Amino acid sequence: MVIAVTYDKETGNVGQHFGHAEYFKLYEVEDGRILDSAVVQPFGQGHNAVVATMMDYSVALVICQGIGDGAMEGLQQAGISVCPNVEGLADDAVAAFMQGNLQISAAANCDCDHSAGSCCGDTAGGCGSGCGGCCH
Repeated sequence: MVIAVTYDKETGNVGQHFGHAEYFKLYEVEDGRILDSAVVQPFGQGHNAVVATMMDYSVALVICQGIGDGAMEGLQQAGISVCPNVEGLADDAVAAFMQGNLQISAAANCDCDHSAGSCCGDTAGGCGSGCGGCCH
């Protein structure tokens, strides 16, 4: 099984937004153990490009902080499960999932109105939901 975690290379933490993730840390997991890991960049920005990246790497599960409706729908159509609302170190998040301590969800956790180009973190037009930025 391949698990992808939105990744902050500077801190090793789970990155804030799925659709605008600069990096993902991919984990190959088998029998409750991490066999290998690698940091990769998505094929582009936005949920369509990032979902395509997940499909190309045969990802079965995404762990992230924020994710919008479009990204969630794209992952579901690709048969990829999602554990949103996760913070802390990426390695710890994968360990928590393998221990049964993370919940798979079908609900997006970003309710931003991106039609006007605003983002959660955009003080001029953000939604104020606290999801940490454009997470679509």
